Amino acid sequence: MSIALLALISGCASRPQSNFPIPLEVPPAPALRSPAPPSDAAIGGALLVWGRAGDGPPRTWHLTEGGAVIGEEAGIVVATGRGEWRWEVRDVQVETSACDFGPGDTREPGEGTASRAALVLRGSGARQQVIAPPDADGSNVIHHEAEAIGSVGPYLFIEERTYTDACGAHGFEGAAFLVWDADKGAVVDLLAEVPDAPALQGDAKAILDEGEDDPETARQEQEAPELVQIAPVYDERGSLQLTAKLARASCYACGDGAWSSYTRSAVVPAERAPERLAAWASTPAGVQGFLAQHPGVKVGGWSRAGREE
Repeated sequence: MSIALLALISGCASRPQSNFPIPLEVPPAPALRSPAPPSDAAIGGALLVWGRAGDGPPRTWHLTEGGAVIGEEAGIVVATGRGEWRWEVRDVQVETSACDFGPGDTREPGEGTASRAALVLRGSGARQQVIAPPDADGSNVIHHEAEAIGSVGPYLFIEERTYTDACGAHGFEGAAFLVWDADKGAVVDLLAEVPDAPALQGDAKAILDEGEDDPETARQEQEAPELVQIAPVYDERGSLQLTAKLARASCYACGDGAWSSYTRSAVVPAERAPERLAAWASTPAGVQGFLAQHPGVKVGGWSRAGREE
């Protein structure tokens, strides 16, 4: 049984408390959560680096090959052979359903919010629709979010998280992961290309098995955890490293919440990167020079203008 199916079955298994009504609220007009720059004119630069300074929101710096800053803007921008693409996320309303438990026992439709995410080409306004709002599918409450957790060249690593109350004993949270190729405008199954996946499973299994004393999850100890996410991590010099997250089914009370409500997961280093990322393994001197001058910046990703994979 898959992790996602286990979560759905467990979340809808029993009847909730009837004294927990959630009023329907109409949210304001969709809001742009990643503000666009004041002008759609290209800032330029041979290199683009995005990241965060401290706990602030993401920003993108435009650099010369030597690392000098040409411009800076709010949000995430990725350069490809087709131009510069801005990552934009908008909040939208999702229609939810009432819960009818019997005569006089009804819960009105609750709040439904979701993210719609796209890459927008600077200058032309062309769009790549990356994330669409999910169908509430009879849920009484649903909250869906999409976040870019990193990038490698034109490849954007995206995590989705969805909280759903389907009128069961409690709500539950599920997660999903995808990699988007901004050059091709399509999803890439990067998890299928990860080298040494069995070794990663073994490392994660050892972590998950350690100290496991719950009878239900103990039965899972012989099962290898599933590779659910791979993420880029850049050190203070901009060198690329990869981490792998692996998850294994668990009871609701035993879950650690790091992936879904019905899993326990472990994060382990990935010693080898998928072959398609090899061109981005060497950090340009310009990126290193920029980081040396801005030690407080935590890099989310970098890309090179005019380069198409």
